[in-house]
Amino acid sequence: MESRLFRWVKGNKRKTGRPHPRIEERVPPGGEGTIKLVQGVFSPAEAADVLLSLINDKIKFHTVQVLNLQGGYQEDTSHSEQRIKDLQEAKNMVKNLVVKAQMEGMKVEINSPIKITLTK
Repeated sequence: MESRLFRWVKGNKRKTGRPHPRIEERVPPGGEGTIKLVQGVFSPAEAADVLLSLINDKIKFHTVQVLNLQGGYQEDTSHSEQRIKDLQEAKNMVKNLVVKAQMEGMKVEINSPIKITLTK
């Protein structure tokens, strides 16, 4: 069964049930693309807000993955559990950097491109 999120991402369907033909036109050639998720210079408070929000959302995603896998069959949750640990370490690093920037009157520059590749 298709999730509501997936249907939303695909866009509105015509009455035929097929996605709008322009969706294919929006896919980059070769099935690869890069987006600039975060780019700029921020105050320490703004940087903390942006970075910690992203990290917390990823922690939440993996926590839900673990709960879903544990609630069903005996699936391996080690990948998500390790990612949660890694993300918690990243969260602590961000906190330390932001505190240092605040104490030293510095700004925080963030450049976060995301490369997306379609694979089989």
